[in-house]
Amino acid sequence: TGITGATGVTGVTGVTGATGITGATGETGSGISTYGYVYNLSTLGAATILGGSNVPFSNNGPLLGITHAAGSTDIAIPTSGRYKITYNMFITAGVGAAIAIAVNGTIRPATNILALIATGEISGTVILTLTAGDVLTLRNNSSVALTLVLTPAVGAQFNIIKLSN
Repeated sequence: TGITGATGVTGVTGVTGATGITGATGETGSGISTYGYVYNLSTLGAATILGGSNVPFSNNGPLLGITHAAGSTDIAIPTSGRYKITYNMFITAGVGAAIAIAVNGTIRPATNILALIATGEISGTVILTLTAGDVLTLRNNSSVALTLVLTPAVGAQFNIIKLSN
């Protein structure tokens, strides 16, 4: 056998083949399976949140899976996972106070928000890993009393959405 010769020029590309069969449709996503919105409409007698006290939420908005009894401070988590929580208070007094989320009575330090204004909004957003059965509260995490705006305005609100397991 002799020496192999040089490679020749590449030929013309052939005709494209027929399109294959379409695959099966994938499963539909589940969307948001667990969420809740609770809020506080304050009357004159209930507008002050003393230092160290939890905020009562007088009303429920849409709830799916999250448990809250209107008028209570406790928000119960049904299933373990990661949750996005947005919390706000609208105050007319309370410079130097702070708000934070407590899980089973213990403040989560990353949620502590200081009130640097005399009137206006204090707000925070956090993603927390929670366990089924955890109880959340929004607490005045200071010794300074906060005064919420009065109804018909919302004085405090708490939104929670489960992001993943």
